[in-house]
Amino acid sequence: MKRQGLLLVLLALPLLACGGAEMPSGAAGPGQGDDTELASAESSLQPNWASCMGDSDCTSNRCGCNGGTTRVCLPTSAYPKQCANWTACTFDSHCSSNWCGCNGSQVMVCLPNTAYPKYCTP
Repeated sequence: MKRQGLLLVLLALPLLACGGAEMPSGAAGPGQGDDTELASAESSLQPNWASCMGDSDCTSNRCGCNGGTTRVCLPTSAYPKQCANWTACTFDSHCSSNWCGCNGSQVMVCLPNTAYPKYCTP
């Protein structure tokens, strides 16, 4: 009995692969339903400032931290993708970004890049 089932499967595979078998009514074939799938994928994209894991998660196709610690969908390239660990530091060499400063506050932390000012307020 197992041989007969296997034989039927082997005979049916070429028919399915070549499109020889009819699709059930209401089933989408190749090229059909692609618009629905595309619309579904687009609707699952995250809007600006929503949480994301990578560029492909965002409608803007840009995911990053904007100097913070949380990855979000960024509206444009005007917002830097760099993430900061914002850990305490005393010298640039303490930071992976090699940029330690206050960014206008009173506490020295590792800043994402040189776009963030090192100056400290008293």
